Amino acid sequence: MRNVIQVVREALLTNFRELDSWFEKDHVLLHFKPERDQWNIREVLEHISLTNYFLLLIINKSTRRALDRKRNGQTVILPADYESKFSQIDVISSKSFGWVRPEHMEPTGLKNMQEIKALLKQQYAQCMYNLSLLKNGEGLLVFTNMSVNQLGKLDIYQYIYFLTKHIERHINQMKRLEEEFEESAVMI
Repeated sequence: MRNVIQVVREALLTNFRELDSWFEKDHVLLHFKPERDQWNIREVLEHISLTNYFLLLIINKSTRRALDRKRNGQTVILPADYESKFSQIDVISSKSFGWVRPEHMEPTGLKNMQEIKALLKQQYAQCMYNLSLLKNGEGLLVFTNMSVNQLGKLDIYQYIYFLTKHIERHINQMKRLEEEFEESAVMI
């Protein structure tokens, strides 16, 4: 179980550290839109913070329930297909994965970059705090349905891992935007 927690912790650290580096990029790059209907990097960062907010509502509530269940003597049991679920979640980070996001996760453009950066730092801390509370496998005591990609029931570790894969998906999107920006600069 400790290796699962470590994998999730490392995914959080890696992806949030990468997100943080995007706030140091040039203002022109952050607002570059190759096409009108595409998001720029600033909007992608806002979308990530919005999605994290809603995922963390579920993660935080599930964490409280798991700790209550542990206190009440419920036993942690590792499901047989446990490892395969992580492979299913990995698909979320790929470009080929089609995803229609809910309207409430669309960026508004109303938050400034410092607000978004502060939110992301707070969300990272909250994820790490939840993992620290669930250090003995308690995250397996609560399963919550995830409709995205028909993943079905995810425990808390898998839910947090999903959050990291969503971030990774958009880091790749921002890298593609940066490449398009550099290509457009060369053409000028």
